Amino acid sequence: MAKFCANGHQMEDTWEVCPYCQRTGYQPGPPTVRVKTRLESDPAREGAAPRESGTHTTTRRSVVLTDKRKPPVVGWFVALTGQQKGEDFRIREGPNIIGSATDADIVLRDDAISGKHASLRYKDQKFTITDLDSTNGTFLNDRTDPIAREELKDNDVIRMGEVTLKFKSL
Repeated sequence: MAKFCANGHQMEDTWEVCPYCQRTGYQPGPPTVRVKTRLESDPAREGAAPRESGTHTTTRRSVVLTDKRKPPVVGWFVALTGQQKGEDFRIREGPNIIGSATDADIVLRDDAISGKHASLRYKDQKFTITDLDSTNGTFLNDRTDPIAREELKDNDVIRMGEVTLKFKSL
């Protein structure tokens, strides 16, 4: 059976003092509060230029995972052009923010794409894409004029910056 100090650090059964907090005593069983985390790499930093020593730096951070379940997947985008060519992006029920910001639901790496470029919403069996006043616009299929808001159909093609995305619905 695992042994834990009063602060929740796991200890070997033979230890009397916690090596982390230097206190005696233990609680039987696991700590009462557990937080699930995941280590994430910052994709914006992964492609950074090498330092003088020739090594790349990657920014990593721990992210708390919540027990909240994500809405179901209702479709996806497949990148046809750009740095992420071949990657697919899940579209979930409700709003999906598309942009270059790290907190966007669909993150696209392209300098011509705004942080929060567009929103794709699935509601009442319909997909609606809305440009969020992006700098360079959002284009649908072969149109040359940017869109403001349009309903998407299966196999439509969206262009933002240098990225072309094919839309697939379930």
